[in-house]
Amino acid sequence: MGLIDYWHIARRRWVIIVVVVVLCLGASAGYLSTLPTTYTASSSLYVSMATGTSVNDSYQGGLAAQQRVRSYLDLATSATVAKRVIDDLGLKMSVGEVQSKIKAFSPPATTNIVVTVQASSAEGARDFANSVMAQFRRLIDELETIERGAAPAARVTVVDRAEAPAGPSGPQYTRILALGLLAGLALGCAAAYLRDRTDRTLRTSNDLEAVLPVPILGIIDAGRPGAPDETRRLRTRLLREGEAGSVLVTSLSSRSEPEVAAALAKSFADMGGSVVLIDADTSGAGTPAAANSGGGLAAVLRDTVPVHEALTEWDETGVTVLPLGDSDDKTSDLLASDRFSAVVAKLTTDYDHVVVQAAPVAHAADAIAVAPLCDQAIAVVLLGRTRAPQVRGALATFGDNKLTGAVAYSEPVTGGRRPGERLRPRGRLRLGERLRLGRRPRR
Repeated sequence: MGLIDYWHIARRRWVIIVVVVVLCLGASAGYLSTLPTTYTASSSLYVSMATGTSVNDSYQGGLAAQQRVRSYLDLATSATVAKRVIDDLGLKMSVGEVQSKIKAFSPPATTNIVVTVQASSAEGARDFANSVMAQFRRLIDELETIERGAAPAARVTVVDRAEAPAGPSGPQYTRILALGLLAGLALGCAAAYLRDRTDRTLRTSNDLEAVLPVPILGIIDAGRPGAPDETRRLRTRLLREGEAGSVLVTSLSSRSEPEVAAALAKSFADMGGSVVLIDADTSGAGTPAAANSGGGLAAVLRDTVPVHEALTEWDETGVTVLPLGDSDDKTSDLLASDRFSAVVAKLTTDYDHVVVQAAPVAHAADAIAVAPLCDQAIAVVLLGRTRAPQVRGALATFGDNKLTGAVAYSEPVTGGRRPGERLRPRGRLRLGERLRLGRRPRR
C-alpha cells in the first residue's frame, strides 16, 4: 500500500480516528486531574577542603573535594537529613516521603552541589529547600570534624539560597496532553486501518468485480458530468449483448436505485425509438407517486383499468411511464402471474424498448419472476453502502435466472442546502427533476 491508500483510509475512517483521539485526550486530562500541583525550589552549595596555601595544596584539596562530593550527594538525601528536616519544620510526613522529595546532583568535574525539593506550595518549597540545606551542612560539619573544637576538614558553603518559585513545576500539562494526542493519533490510525481491512463494503468497481460472476456494464457516478455518457455506454453494451427490447433493472443492494432505470429509458428514447418505463418496484422506491395519472400497474393487474389508460407521458424525454399505482399485498403475486406476462408482451409489441424497474432481490421475489419475461436483466449495486456478503446472498437468491451484467452506482455527495430550507420528500420530486439533477434528493 502507498501513501495515497493510507490517505484514502484516513478519509473514510476519520470518525474512528477523531473518536480515539478524543478518548485519549480525555484520558490524559483525567490523569492530570489526579496529579497534585507541585512547586520546585533549589539551592546550590560549594564544597572546599582545608588545605595549605601552596598551589599544590590547593590542587590536592580540589581533588579531595571532588571525591567527597560523591558521598555528599548520598548524605543530602539520607534518612538522617530527612528526619532532621521533619523535626525542624514540624512536617507530618514519613522519613521515606521526605526523602522522595529531595534530589541532589553535582555537575561533572566540579565541587558544586545542587539540592532541589518539591512541595505543594511555593513558600513551602522554599522553606523545605533551605531546611534541607541547613541540616545537610550541619551533618557535614559533624562528620568532617575529627577533634572537638577543631575546624572541619571539609566545608560546605551556601552559594544560592532557595527562593520561592514563580510558578508550579508540575504536572506538565502540555507534555502529557501532547503524549495523549500522539497516542490517540497512533491508536486511531491503527484502529482505522484494522477496521478498513476487515470491512467488506464494496467501495470501488474493482471490489464489485471480484464478487460478481457477470461483467460490469456501467459505472455511473450520479451527479457527475460523465454520468450521461456512462449511461450511453450501458445502453450500447446492452445492445451489443443481443436483443434489448425489454430490460429488467433490479438491485443487489438493500434498496432500489430508480435513477438508473429512468436514465436508461431516457437514453433509449434519445435514439429516436419509443420507450416505456414500467414501475414494478413494490418496495415503493420506483417512479414517484406524482407521476400516477391513472390507476397504475397495480390496477391493471387487478383487471380494473386497461393498460392504455394507466400509461402516462413523460413529455420532456419522450418516455412513456407505467407507474405502480396503489399496490397492495397481492401485487407481488400478480407480478408472477400471466397477467403481468401479458402486459409485458403487449408493451413489447407496441414499443421499441421496455424497461422494467423491479424491487431489490433481497426485498422481494419480484425480480426472480420478472426476469424470464425480459430479454436482458441488469442488477444495480450501490457502492459504499453494500457489503460483499450481501451481494453474494442476493446472487444466490436470484438463482439461475439470467443476469446480463451489473451497474456500479455511486451516490453524489449531497450538501450545500440553504439555511432553513426544507427537504422535499423523495416521492414528491418529479421523475424529470431527479434525472436532470442526476441524484437522489436527501431525505
